[in-house]
Amino acid sequence: MKRPAICLFITVAIVGWAAIGHAKKGGGGKAADTEEAKAGDAAADAKAADDKGAAAGEASPSEPEAEPGKVEEEIGAEPKQAKAATTLSWQDIVVLPRKSFLKSGRLEFAPFSGLTVNDNLIRHYVFGVDLNYFLSDVWWVGLQGQYFVKQTAPETPLLGLQFERWPSLNKYLYGGALNFGYVPVYGKFTWFNRSIVSWEIWVSGGVGVTITEVLPRDPANESKAFKNTALTPNFGIGSRFFFSQWLTVNFALRDYIIPDKYEPNPNTFGSAQEAKDNADSKLVQNLMFYAGIGIYFPMKFTYKTPG
Repeated sequence: MKRPAICLFITVAIVGWAAIGHAKKGGGGKAADTEEAKAGDAAADAKAADDKGAAAGEASPSEPEAEPGKVEEEIGAEPKQAKAATTLSWQDIVVLPRKSFLKSGRLEFAPFSGLTVNDNLIRHYVFGVDLNYFLSDVWWVGLQGQYFVKQTAPETPLLGLQFERWPSLNKYLYGGALNFGYVPVYGKFTWFNRSIVSWEIWVSGGVGVTITEVLPRDPANESKAFKNTALTPNFGIGSRFFFSQWLTVNFALRDYIIPDKYEPNPNTFGSAQEAKDNADSKLVQNLMFYAGIGIYFPMKFTYKTPG
């Protein structure tokens, strides 16, 4: 009994599926016929309207007829503007800002003051000025003038009393140099998150002269003191901090290499010239740290781009 019932159910399902497919196929054909009929009627109406318009002289048969919906859209819309042609590319976008300070073709007047840092027995304070002309933003040539003020350490007189040995000392009087400089590093930082300060590191070298004078070990030989004029090469490293278009704050550490002459030991000569002719020669490194400001002329600069 179960087997005939199953077979009957399967037969009914197959017949129903076939009937539904046939109905869909027939409905689709009917819909297509209906659409074709509507298209034919629309074409006939359009042809009749064309014939009527041509007969009345309203339109030329050679001019195409616009669709009504499109005509209404063009009447209500604004005329389209042609897009301007452009040649811009990613290469034209500059992402690095310009430098806030330019030095090329400007003159720096830079007074400074400093002191020696490598002599325990005698200290020299220096007051001087740099006059630099910048050939480009990183190269410059300049003149330097110096005036020295000596200060003997309090321990110096005690050496003779304690060790019975008096040191040979010279004092520096003044000097000058011709220097060349280069800027290998520059950058910027924020000042308390309120402003941006530009800075740079420079290196310099040059040659000049230094005038020194002997300090006699025995005060009785004061008349035998003599002066030296020493050819002095120098090398330095420093930095500048830019605070306006014409003002900088400068720091530097410079080594002056001086082939100096000291009082002979013992000084038994009768005159300063004889003592100088028999003086002891030594190579001295006068390492100095100094700070100052830089004032630039002209006080303003403008960027120039190739035209």
